[in-house]
Amino acid sequence: MKNVLTLVAVLLSSVWTLAFEYDLRAICKNPQANELFVGGEFNTILVIDEQTGNEIRRFATTFDCIDLQFSQDGKTLLAAASDYVYLLNPETGEQTAKVKAAGARLFENAPYFIDADWIFTKAVKVYSSNDGSQQFVYTPEYRPLDAGFNADYTELIVLGKEEEIKGEKKLIQTKIEEADGYNVYNKAYVDQQADDKGAGFTVIDMGSKQVKLDVKIPYATAKSYGLSISKFGDNYYVAAWDIFIKIDKAGNAFPLETNEATFAYAVNSTFDSKHIVVASTRSGYVYDCSSEQFISFDCSDGGGFAYSTDITELNGTTYMLNKDYSICQLNDKGMVKKTIQICNELSGKIAVYYRNGYSKKEDRDKEAAIINNLLTAKGQTAVDLENQSSDYVQIGIFENVRIAQEYVKALDDAGLNYAVSIAPINE
Repeated sequence: MKNVLTLVAVLLSSVWTLAFEYDLRAICKNPQANELFVGGEFNTILVIDEQTGNEIRRFATTFDCIDLQFSQDGKTLLAAASDYVYLLNPETGEQTAKVKAAGARLFENAPYFIDADWIFTKAVKVYSSNDGSQQFVYTPEYRPLDAGFNADYTELIVLGKEEEIKGEKKLIQTKIEEADGYNVYNKAYVDQQADDKGAGFTVIDMGSKQVKLDVKIPYATAKSYGLSISKFGDNYYVAAWDIFIKIDKAGNAFPLETNEATFAYAVNSTFDSKHIVVASTRSGYVYDCSSEQFISFDCSDGGGFAYSTDITELNGTTYMLNKDYSICQLNDKGMVKKTIQICNELSGKIAVYYRNGYSKKEDRDKEAAIINNLLTAKGQTAVDLENQSSDYVQIGIFENVRIAQEYVKALDDAGLNYAVSIAPINE
């Protein structure tokens, strides 16, 4: 997370290959029980004990899960997929409603969820989290990238996609100079200060439905991995992949910098919006909006490299989901309270999947030999990689995550070159 060129190279080279077909993607806390809900690209939602990591139950879905949250009344589980938000019974997984939403944005125990559609309707639609009914539609002059709320949900905050703007230099309040070394925030700010591009930024009062603030800001971001829009005091905050912007009540934008900047794979603001948590590889920082301080944290504990994928918070505890099936629990000061592994006990099984990128048969055969030697040693059926219709081939079924991870490590130690993923299965 320091200014280390090696880490930067790894991150940049990995950004296009991180989203494997069976990845973990989402986590949320049940406000009425000692349960964490975990979903991903595997048509299954896991319900686990937040203290032990043991699986309590799981249910199958007909969709891959991008995000998870509970409704304000705690009775409905919201699950966002690529084109719909599904309203589910959290005990059984039974679907009670679904809402068309290609740009869904969910919030912890909130009265609303959002669809920010920059492709078709170019509008921001606000829905009730309790029943999915549409509450409000705002159509800006620009294409909306994303949207959020202030802490009490009285203001809708809309951020636009990158666009050409006039007089960009006049909008720059703080000129950022190029720093030594590689700092992702610094580089993004320096680049964007001279590109004649920016984004629209609008605040709407949810009571009157009137626009309170409508400005252009000289910085823009893409919707990749983590993005958070929030408000604390009189200031608004946009935390994204490689920028962190404060926008005051007059619409002036101020870039925030830290020497320990990190690519934002997962971002979220706390329930009171006072703290913003940014994570990359089981490490990151907490920004305290009140003191304007960056507080670093590190949950890796020598456990190896793993990308963070989602962050949620409830009752003062932040839960950070990582791709290695670990969940880190932190307080609002970035202190690690505990880390649990989703592996101890499962009500179902875990499968390991392999994606072969080799074009030559002799290379594929070498990979197949490594896989099948280990499968045979574990008493499992060998696989024929040449007769699989899918890019991802199931190459083993195991009793829990720990055993599956041991198998994955053994494959790596034996020289397997192409990536594998693990995911729960419903038999």
